[in-house]
Amino acid sequence: MKRISILLCTLVVNTGVLLAADRPDHSPAVGSWSIGFSFNPASLGSQLSVQPKTGDMAGEFIETGAGKTNQMFMLSQDPIAALRTKYHAREHVNILIGAGFSGSHINYSEYVADDLAKLLNPNSESKVVDQVRSDMNSLNASIGIEYTMGVKNLKFVAGGSLLYAMAGGKLNCAYGNTMTVNNPAPTTLNMVKAIDSKVNGFEQWAGQQGIAYARPTERYSKGYNHGLGLQLHAGVEYHFMDHLSLGAVATFTPVMFVLQPQTWIKYEGLSSISGQIENYTGLISPGSWMVLYGTQNLGLQLSLNYYF
Repeated sequence: MKRISILLCTLVVNTGVLLAADRPDHSPAVGSWSIGFSFNPASLGSQLSVQPKTGDMAGEFIETGAGKTNQMFMLSQDPIAALRTKYHAREHVNILIGAGFSGSHINYSEYVADDLAKLLNPNSESKVVDQVRSDMNSLNASIGIEYTMGVKNLKFVAGGSLLYAMAGGKLNCAYGNTMTVNNPAPTTLNMVKAIDSKVNGFEQWAGQQGIAYARPTERYSKGYNHGLGLQLHAGVEYHFMDHLSLGAVATFTPVMFVLQPQTWIKYEGLSSISGQIENYTGLISPGSWMVLYGTQNLGLQLSLNYYF
């Protein structure tokens, strides 16, 4: 993804240099505003990288997801799509305001043996469907300053912004075989088992209300992760006609402070105390804070801007 971003940025620069020759000056006047839309192709792969993939163990994902650094970097990553405004305050100075969003929805389904059909007919090939659904999304807003250099239509731009972001999501599991008193260990897709699970069990969730065997149904947080950081960018903007420009800038957030809410897991299992199937909610993360730093969140911001 980084290679694609570099190639696209190089293409934009070279194209701008060629088109800038012998063209009238379309640079915006001091005091003008612009409104534009930007797209960041680098963010798409980053967002998908924090989703459970085919063959992954959702049990592991549920337990470790709250502390994954790549999930936290969703906050500092430039959004996939954003609306941006510029105010051309001085000849070489722009004031920037932006807001954007990104996210993903993955619904993974898999056939497993139908326990009831097997009970009635041991040779049955009947199947039911288990599903694991993952939803994640993020929003951010920024305000900053940008400096420009260059003559006529092609400008080099560089600047920084104060970035506020919020992100979150949840994981849900739905099973085709219902857990009952007579079937306390139903056939379930392997994806939700822990790597070290025993036989056909989920002992990792056991221990509460006399539950010796359980399977997860939901992972969620009480609220969203919140982050405040500094975003830097550098690139080019080409004014190809009056009121219109194309932009290509590289972005990254070198440092961000993050607050994370409590994270919970729901699971179901047969209780030896009540003799019934019980649903239990357990705390897996009491809430935390962290400071993220580095260049893991490198992105490419492609934009079309209208000046007025």
